Amino acid sequence: MPVMSFKLTEEQARQVRRNARLKHKTVSDYLRASALPAAAPCPPKLIIKKHPVSGLSYNAAPGQLSPTLEEINAVLADFP
Repeated sequence: MPVMSFKLTEEQARQVRRNARLKHKTVSDYLRASALPAAAPCPPKLIIKKHPVSGLSYNAAPGQLSPTLEEINAVLADFP
């Protein structure tokens, strides 16, 4: 793993260490978190199922809402 170094005054070094301690992180972890953008969270995995009433596909992953009967009727109302 590459190593990076840079120069600080004694006061700046104390401040960086103090800030790292306040966040309960090592100096390296604190500097990485400060300098690098946060990684985007992974999108939840799709679990595709067919609705038992309509036969329409929907995302059945935890935390996702399944379509209600009213929503299904509203979608199907446009069909001839």
